[in-house]
Amino acid sequence: MKDEKKTKKQLFDELLEYREKVSKLEKIKAESHRLKTILSLAFDALNSSANGVILTDRRGRMLFVNPAFLKIFGYDEKEELLGKNAVDLFPTEKIKRFADVKAIIDEKRGETQEFIAQHKDGKKFPVEVSFSNISNHKGKIVGRMASFIDRSDKYRFKKGLKKEKNKVRILSSKLMEAEEKQKRLIASELHDGIGANLTAIKFALEEKISSMNEENEIKSGISIEQIVSMVRDTIEETHRISSDLRPSILDHMGIIATIHSVCREFQEVQSTIQIETMIDMEEEEIPESLKIVIYRVLQEALNNALKHSQADTVRVSLRNTVKGLELSVKDDGIGFDAEELLSKDDWMEGMGLSSMHERIELSGGFFNLLSQKGKGTVIQANWPL
Repeated sequence: MKDEKKTKKQLFDELLEYREKVSKLEKIKAESHRLKTILSLAFDALNSSANGVILTDRRGRMLFVNPAFLKIFGYDEKEELLGKNAVDLFPTEKIKRFADVKAIIDEKRGETQEFIAQHKDGKKFPVEVSFSNISNHKGKIVGRMASFIDRSDKYRFKKGLKKEKNKVRILSSKLMEAEEKQKRLIASELHDGIGANLTAIKFALEEKISSMNEENEIKSGISIEQIVSMVRDTIEETHRISSDLRPSILDHMGIIATIHSVCREFQEVQSTIQIETMIDMEEEEIPESLKIVIYRVLQEALNNALKHSQADTVRVSLRNTVKGLELSVKDDGIGFDAEELLSKDDWMEGMGLSSMHERIELSGGFFNLLSQKGKGTVIQANWPL
């Protein structure tokens, strides 16, 4: 009887234990179903992603690739890639030099970068790649995930935009050349036409005056001497307009003589400022198309120094450097905060900077402005030769 009671107790305990096991199995089954659902959703998400996605182990061997990735890289079947190293997706000749490719399997990095990838047929194209680690439930890193976006369209757009900008620059440069040719023509007409006629009138009047005696001198109204003075002023004004349009010395003697002439005239106007010139080039080294640009930039830079710098000395240099032809106008004046000026949207509207910047850029050069309060100002123009 005692043994029978013991058997019943054992059966009851076993029943309880069985129920606990069934309950645990049901929980495990439910959790397994939940995990399968999540994995299925994750798998569907990866497969339907518009970005190319790969999963690798810690060595970079590809364990999963989605359809978008196959399309981007030109593969038909995932079996062509599974087991291969992700580094092979990039041009082999650049792998050693392009250490950033290792970011795909570098566990310390999780960022977005642009690389040059390699299509199945060998064609190279730009891609944007995002990297992240894959960790297990214990937090241990077991692999890497990389997401790829084909940037070929962006590259083509940038290339097309650059090409269009280059066209605009060339057209603007040609427009500037046409403008200078028109100015040269007008200056020539003023000098050779109006200027010559006024000079002839002036000489004729002066000759007439010298041949007149006291009896024939005009007693009333404007005198011939006054007429001669007016003609002389008109000739000087014509020369000034002609010089502003196109300095004749530039066409007859070249840019180096013109630079010396401009500096000399500037010195005469502003005797308190000492002008120093340093020209380390020969006339034939300077491209013909740049000569008028150099003249205009120098003219504007010296005017700025005269109006704003309060300088004692202005140094003008033209030389051939490793970067090409360099024009520099440096003063030891009061200067200004260049960073503050350049941070403003309308910075080019002041001090003729817009005109200088535009001429330099359109002629294929680079404009540079350096200045600090109390330390003077430097205006530089560089043209690659």
